[in-house]
Amino acid sequence: MTSFQRGLKRTIIVLVYLLLLSLLGTAFYFLLRTEPTCTDGKLNQGEEKVDCGGPCPKCEEIPKIENAQILEKSIIPSGTNKYDALVKIKNPNSLFGIERLEYSFSFLDADGKIIGQKEGVSFLLPAETKYIFAFNMNLDKKPALIDFRVKSYKWQKFSGYEEPNIALYQKEFSFISGGPGFAELKLKIQNKSGYDFRKITTRAVLRDRQGNPLAINETNNNDVRVNEEREVIFRWSEPFSQDIDIQNIEVEAEANVFDEENFMKKYGSPEQYKSYDYELNGN
Repeated sequence: MTSFQRGLKRTIIVLVYLLLLSLLGTAFYFLLRTEPTCTDGKLNQGEEKVDCGGPCPKCEEIPKIENAQILEKSIIPSGTNKYDALVKIKNPNSLFGIERLEYSFSFLDADGKIIGQKEGVSFLLPAETKYIFAFNMNLDKKPALIDFRVKSYKWQKFSGYEEPNIALYQKEFSFISGGPGFAELKLKIQNKSGYDFRKITTRAVLRDRQGNPLAINETNNNDVRVNEEREVIFRWSEPFSQDIDIQNIEVEAEANVFDEENFMKKYGSPEQYKSYDYELNGN
């Protein structure tokens, strides 16, 4: 056998071994290979996102939550060295609300120095525009500015949300000529919702011809039944510091549907969206 023949034989043997190894490797690959699935945690098989879209179930759209908006901030003298404050806040989201909204009012002097603070807790219903008040801040000097900050909150998603239907009517404002107090506002509320409320909060804002707030007040009505009508009376014990020129009276009423004992059964358990928490700043 010539050297050429021996070399050719070795080459053929090597090629046969390589072919056998290739066939074995291919066989093992197909035996051990796992088919792409919609639960494999990988972006494959034409999926839009990992394990959703394409041949898999439709990807769930992440709802966009818009920031709550501060529409108004005002300081209102309410007595000797006493001041009230109001903030008007709007929730532009129709399906999301804030169950526990922790906030703070800061009263600032002309140099921007904090001369008084008041903290509180409220809530914000879907698509709600409401007032938040701070009352009777005793200050050594007249404040020049008010700063409002939300310190903590958590969005919740509602399913089939139905706004509480609380009617407000027959507003009557008058100055008190005899007896305690300086002025009072009477009105009637009626619970036209389909369920009872343990508490309905009613607020009032008195404004002058230019729309500036002259006075604010707030009161609660407890255990208001379906279709029940109540009279609400706001009283101011101190004379208004500004010139008395009341041209507009705003009133609002709300019930906290986040209260699980009373209202959440109506709407079901809200879905928590902790990942959408953000800092709301009232500057």
